[in-house]
Amino acid sequence: MAPKRAREQRLIKRYAGSRFYEPSTKSYVSVDDLKRWHLEGYDIAVRDAETGQFVTQDVLATYSTN
Repeated sequence: MAPKRAREQRLIKRYAGSRFYEPSTKSYVSVDDLKRWHLEGYDIAVRDAETGQFVTQDVLATYSTN
């Protein structure tokens, strides 16, 4: 049986003012981008730039109704 293909991970840094930055593309991204990627099956990891803590679940939950 072939191994499952790993989902591509997108590491995002969250800065003050809810700005999100993707270092791999060297660009800022929107919450809509995060939601779309999550729905497309990407493994999203959001890390707070100041504290270094992962805040992925908080970010996706906070903006899921918008």
